[in-house]
Amino acid sequence: MLKREINTPIFWLQEAGFSAYLVGNQVRDRILNIGTDVSDVDVATNALPDQVISVLQNNNIIPSTVDEKFGVVAFRYNNMTYEVTTFRQDIYTSDFDRVKRYPDAIKFVQVAAEDAPRRDLTINAVYFNPKTGRYLDYFNGLGDIKDKIIRIIGNPSIRFQEDPLRLLRAVRFKHLLDFKYDPATFKAMKKYSHLVKKLSPSVIKKELQKIQDLPGYSSIIKKELQILGLIQTR
Repeated sequence: MLKREINTPIFWLQEAGFSAYLVGNQVRDRILNIGTDVSDVDVATNALPDQVISVLQNNNIIPSTVDEKFGVVAFRYNNMTYEVTTFRQDIYTSDFDRVKRYPDAIKFVQVAAEDAPRRDLTINAVYFNPKTGRYLDYFNGLGDIKDKIIRIIGNPSIRFQEDPLRLLRAVRFKHLLDFKYDPATFKAMKKYSHLVKKLSPSVIKKELQKIQDLPGYSSIIKKELQILGLIQTR
């Protein structure tokens, strides 16, 4: 399901001397041989934003958006939207009295092994090098894809308190892919479901719309959201 031309910007970065990998949806879909999100491409690299921009400009591409703080450069190429993100560590304090949704500090790093822990689910943290055909998998994401398991990276209690949006994302990917929850992840989802209420209404609405737009959306998914306490029963 992975078209070869999707790799071209990755090759640009590699030819310029940087590490660059596909990560997230395109890698997961490649392994499953499906196409859940064919127009969005996530790339992870050790190149800093200004270096990414330079590589793009050398290939006649102008970025559409640049977020230097989070190391994200977005652009369009061959009718696809790319987000190139610099390897980074997201640093949170242990103060969960308020929902931050974003880390207290960002640290750019040089290797994928230090970038992977910040990602939400193991299935979204597999890196693929299209040049070598090799995967980098630090949290058994390949095994969880094979076994169809939704599992939070790290301690799920901490990860859900860092960003409660991960609760809704877990539900979405579970039903998008027809997977099942890892027991520890599901236990933490039930315990911390109330934190979703602390998210802004616009953030909740946007994620719930993605869930409602799933091809298999039905009363079953709605009931699951209600049981978990992620939406209110009317």
